[in-house]
Amino acid sequence: MRFHSIAVALIFALAASVRAQDVTDTSQRPLVQALQRRVYEVTQRTLEASDDQMRQLQEVNRSYQSERRALNQKDREARETIRAEVLRDSLADQNRVARMLDQLVDVQRQRIDIFAREQRDLARFLSPVQRAKYATLQEGLRRKVEQLRQRRQENGLTPQERRRLRQLRRMGDTTG
Repeated sequence: MRFHSIAVALIFALAASVRAQDVTDTSQRPLVQALQRRVYEVTQRTLEASDDQMRQLQEVNRSYQSERRALNQKDREARETIRAEVLRDSLADQNRVARMLDQLVDVQRQRIDIFAREQRDLARFLSPVQRAKYATLQEGLRRKVEQLRQRRQENGLTPQERRRLRQLRRMGDTTG
């Protein structure tokens, strides 16, 4: 079961990564479509969902997609700003960091609101167990995507900055 969860998270992460890119290159379309089909199959199997439930699930996902994307962008921008300021050590702009921390709190509140609304929508056609499994799939995806983003982010840093950033993460810093 643990392996299955990791495999599902990786599939979701790959799909999200490919979808997040501008897929104007038509040679990438088959890859994107194949990943989307695989995600669909794994989700349907994990939830033991009917075709009708999957159709409705896709509709719910589409309805929250742009809202989630905007929140993720705000979250990323705030974290990047905080990270840049923290790496400046004593030169950090305290007021700017405070504003960005407030923005992170606001983003989390909005995420909770979206989650609550989404759960109400999903409750119309998924059982509580199916919803719990789906929430677990989504959380696994979020973590995997975050790990991939962190690795990508570290590529542009000097070794000293990379060490400092990793130290902050180990201390439980929410900016990484």
